[in-house]
Amino acid sequence: MPNKLITLDKAIKEVERLKTYIELIEEYETDTLEKWVIKQYALTNSIKKIIEIAEVEGMTNSDLPLDRKYISGVINGKVMDELHRVLRQGYRQKIKPNKRNYNIYK
Repeated sequence: MPNKLITLDKAIKEVERLKTYIELIEEYETDTLEKWVIKQYALTNSIKKIIEIAEVEGMTNSDLPLDRKYISGVINGKVMDELHRVLRQGYRQKIKPNKRNYNIYK
């Protein structure tokens, strides 16, 4: 556990936020391939693991195996619901380009 101290009010809000997130994941209906991808991303936070699980479970997209491009397209695509909104926001933060300036010819 991190050594970061927080106030009781912040801790209570964080617990409520996490409870809501857990509830969203546990109650999520996976009636389409896109929703299956969203739930798997919520469970693993890993596109590589989703591909591995899809291979084991025989999940395909029009008889083609799921690939990184398809999965990232689903996650980064138009928001379908609340869980997708939360995951897309986190995914975009995760892949945000590195803002360091590597121009050595200034």
